[in-house]
Amino acid sequence: MLPWRAVELHQAKLIAFDNDGTLYPAGPAVGEIVLSAHREYVRTHGLDIPTPDRQWLNYMIGADAKEFYAAMMPGQPDHVRREFEDFCLEYELQAVREHPYMYDGAEEVLHTLHDAGRYLVLVTNGGPTYVQNVWDTCGYARFFDGCYPYGPPDFATKGERLAQALADFGNPPAVMVGDRFSDLEAAREAGTGFIGCAYGYSQPGELAEAVTVINSISELYNLLLAPGERK
Repeated sequence: MLPWRAVELHQAKLIAFDNDGTLYPAGPAVGEIVLSAHREYVRTHGLDIPTPDRQWLNYMIGADAKEFYAAMMPGQPDHVRREFEDFCLEYELQAVREHPYMYDGAEEVLHTLHDAGRYLVLVTNGGPTYVQNVWDTCGYARFFDGCYPYGPPDFATKGERLAQALADFGNPPAVMVGDRFSDLEAAREAGTGFIGCAYGYSQPGELAEAVTVINSISELYNLLLAPGERK
């Protein structure tokens, strides 16, 4: 158990959010198009690799980009993984443009937290181009103070990027909000609290060590705002 009690979460001055499965429902939009891209890629390249199903895809959402695309190209050299990732990217960007919607209630929560003076940062395992596209399409700049995607030059872990975000904002009390074990690991590594999002893509038991688990992003109002701040 992380050293935070639910009653203390409203004291957090920095709120770090995961993206896919926490703010953005990537599975229905981006997930389907990635599977379509995979079928097209293996067909045109003559590869005998079966296309995964949606259940497998949902299980993999939250993995960093290297791990995700390598898992879709098992047994292939790294240059194939990179080529497939680039091939998928245009499909993904189009899917995001066609589905510019966060989870219900997310915009209201982010707006309220921002107005309450919280630092909001995005710490995600998505690659920079994909994340920038979601950022622009969904209007994240209205709410967020910083963005920490997975990518070059150092391909830092999510925990390392969360720690960097804390340092960038003066190491205030902080909490990570996410739907996968990688988010819990990041919170452990950086020494923050962790709120698990059961409405995302977590598997049974994956969020068991969270300070608390929410079934709707709107529940963050009562967790992250003091009584006098709630509207």
